[in-house]
Amino acid sequence: MVSKSYLCLLWMIVFHFSVVSAQGIDPVEWKFTSKKLDSQTYEVRISAEMEYPWRIYSQHTEEGGPIPTAIEFRENPAVELKGETKEEGSLIEKYEEVFMVDARYYMGIVDFVQQVKVEKKTAQALEGSVTFMACTDEQCLTPQQVEFNVRLN
Repeated sequence: MVSKSYLCLLWMIVFHFSVVSAQGIDPVEWKFTSKKLDSQTYEVRISAEMEYPWRIYSQHTEEGGPIPTAIEFRENPAVELKGETKEEGSLIEKYEEVFMVDARYYMGIVDFVQQVKVEKKTAQALEGSVTFMACTDEQCLTPQQVEFNVRLN
């Protein structure tokens, strides 16, 4: 049986060479929109569209697995987050030998949806960033961060 440390070392070597050869590739396109639900509530959509065969990972990925997508919202006293950021898309759950865990990921299109309440009636913006890792079965790109600014009006 192959040891876990040997597999980790092998994965790091493969990952390093994949990253070096994949520089300049940008297989994920992000869009940031908002929709007014009522006088003070908005739905913010953070949408990712991936080229085939690329994927990005769920926010809810097991420890020790691939880097999960992380969404951070900058603090704004006039905007209150309502609940957790939800994921809308065709979630794929599959055991990945490289990570030795069940990985949760999306291919094609996924929307991360956050409801917010605006405290003031003036136009506001919600700012933040998305950190994600894009992979195929053969390679992973270095984790990337995308900044956003969505108008709430």
